[in-house]
Amino acid sequence: MSDRPATPSAGELAPESESGVDEIRDSDKLMLVLAYLGILAVIPLLAVKDSEYVRWHAKQGLALTLTWFGWMIIGVVLSAISHFFGWAVSCLGHVAFVALVVLGIFKALQDSRWKIPVVSVIAEKF
Repeated sequence: MSDRPATPSAGELAPESESGVDEIRDSDKLMLVLAYLGILAVIPLLAVKDSEYVRWHAKQGLALTLTWFGWMIIGVVLSAISHFFGWAVSCLGHVAFVALVVLGIFKALQDSRWKIPVVSVIAEKF
């Protein structure tokens, strides 16, 4: 029996494959990078059928992009109320998105399934 929880909470590492470590093939490295580059996450999601690891990261990358897009819509709506407040919310969203993209790529290339808080809940619905 494993000491790992069956379903980790957001921000924790998700369980890997049966052997405990996901195998990253050289051919999958480009797909793992694409998985976190906005709408390009659709490419590994559709093209890679034989690696659940790549598909997991593609789903999370796509969910991150959708979350960022939703955040930008909120920023636009808030700009109608207060231009400065909407601008600040949008800037915060951009900085967070770039930081999470870099961290997501880094974790993916290091055989890690880091669940991004809030985003991972959306990704699990795909």
